[in-house]
Amino acid sequence: MRIKLLLAATIAIVGLGLSACNKKTDLAPSSIFTFKLDTISYHSNSTEGYLTDTIEAGKKTLVVDGVTNNFGYHMELMITFPDSIRVGSYEAGAEMTLMDIQQKAVGYVSKTIKINITSINSKHAEGNFSGVLTNGDIEKPLTDGTFKVEIY
Repeated sequence: MRIKLLLAATIAIVGLGLSACNKKTDLAPSSIFTFKLDTISYHSNSTEGYLTDTIEAGKKTLVVDGVTNNFGYHMELMITFPDSIRVGSYEAGAEMTLMDIQQKAVGYVSKTIKINITSINSKHAEGNFSGVLTNGDIEKPLTDGTFKVEIY
């Protein structure tokens, strides 16, 4: 009787071990959207990426949209592809904005921005960017920009 009980317990333990090994974990990849404006670093804790049509036939725009963790700033990076969606460096058709959500401070828009897309397909985009943002009076350098998003 003890042998049967020991055999049943061994089979149960092995079965649990094998089922745990075959378990697939579907962790959602984390999105990244960060940059430094002058001396201040910005990091989005809620980032979305999506492709949209433009009013100009046949052109697509990638939008990387985020909000900082304290809900203080809305940050948005956009690139309208001149022809097809592909990796490469873009300046024409590239835009960046940084806006104070509570409107306590002035917002910034891109004066010049260069986006380098290193990987893109229908589900994922990543790259880096840099440039100059302005609020109309003051220009600030944007450096160390990086993004990695799932496209919805």
